[in-house]
Order: sequence, then C-alpha cells, then structure tokens
Amino acid sequence: MTAPSTIVVGMGPGLGQALVKKFAREGHKVAFVGRRPEVIARYERELRSQGLDVAGFVGDAGNPVEMDRVHTAIRERHGDAEALIYNAAIIEPARFVTPSRIGEVKYGTADGWKSHGAPASVDYLVDAFRTNVAGALHSAQAVAPRMVERGRGTILFTGGVLAFGPWIEWGVTSLGKAALRSLGHSLEKELSPSGIHVSTVAIHGTMQAGTPYDHDLVADAYWHLHLQPRAQWQPDFHFRQGVHDEGDPDA
Repeated sequence: MTAPSTIVVGMGPGLGQALVKKFAREGHKVAFVGRRPEVIARYERELRSQGLDVAGFVGDAGNPVEMDRVHTAIRERHGDAEALIYNAAIIEPARFVTPSRIGEVKYGTADGWKSHGAPASVDYLVDAFRTNVAGALHSAQAVAPRMVERGRGTILFTGGVLAFGPWIEWGVTSLGKAALRSLGHSLEKELSPSGIHVSTVAIHGTMQAGTPYDHDLVADAYWHLHLQPRAQWQPDFHFRQGVHDEGDPDA
C-alpha cells in the first residue's frame, strides 16, 4: 500500500520542522518547501538520517511561477497530496503609519523578531500579502482538484490570534492572518461538500520549546485535525491553553 503524501509549505526550525517530523513519523511521505537551498538541503539530510521519508524543495511561496514548478515536482515524486499545510508567512513587526517603537519584538524565551522600523509602504504590504495569503490560495489550487476527484483531503492553514484582533506592533501580519482566515472559511464552504477538510489553526500564544505552546504540541494538533471525523470539522481550530491567551502584550 502506498504511503499517503503531505506537503508542508513554509519550512523552518520551529513549527515547520515539527510538522514535517510529526506527519512523517505517522507514516506519510512529506514534501517540504522553503526559500533557501542550503537550509532545505540540510533539513532533508538531517530528517532522512532519522529514517523519515521526506524530500525538500526550494521555492518562494509568494511566487506562483516558482511554486508551479515545485508542485509539479512534488507530484512527480510523491503523487497526489493527501494533506496540504500552508505554514509560510512573512513575520516581521510593522506598523502602518507610525514607526515601530521597539527594535525587536520578543516574548518570553522565544526568539525575537527584528522590527521593520519604518511604517509599512504599500509595496511592502503587497509583497507580504503575496506570501501570507495569495500563496496559500495558490497552493490550495494546486492540490484541491485531485482531492475533489478522490473525495477526500485535508488543507490546513497556520493562522493565529492576530486574525481576530490586531496587535500594535503587528499591523501587517495581523492583516494577513485575518485575510488568511477569511480565505480558509471560503474554501471550507466551497470544498467541504466534496469531502475536503479545510481549517485554519489559530495559535493563541507564542510558540516556545518546553511550554504549553511547544512546537511539537502544536504539530500534534495538526495531525489530529487531519484525522478528525467529518462531523467535527470546523473552519477554525483554536490552539489555546488559557482564556487570557489572546491579548496584545504590547498594548
């Protein structure tokens, strides 16, 4: 029996890697996508040395021409995808009109993010939207037709609490997450009648190793969403440990 295939768009040292490991350890062939060739090659070597059936592909999630080539290559190698996880995003603190008040945004022991500094220009906003939202649609369009033909499949988007209310230092990211959530809701209405499970995962805290928001715990939630019975499908899934895990810490 051929192993099912999963695609993770947006590979990095945190959640991306945790997702690849989780689905591969559960028996899936996993293709992962990232922008930097040397980093993708290193991840592939390391993960394959652990006995995982993975393959890395280089591509910019916000560039549809590149991603057309990537999805074609993945299909040739792994066949049609059983699951797509869109985890790509430009994550950079940025305000819209006033400069960022802090040079680096950092919560707890997690790695910090260097602020954009100057207010976001229209060009910057459009570039971010290409990766944060349009890339998710493009990837969904690449896999959904064959999922519809089979009558099954899973499409999961990495969202966040920012989709429900912007944080001061995260204007551009908040806008992208809200639009991504709206896209997920639209796709859920469109595809769920054909047996495709579409959900956006709203992560209500900063992912940090050894905490309730450990990357591996979040990845486990994605796996359980993939296995979730149809009667339990919802367009939003909230990964939240406490009722207060949603306020703007920079307010």
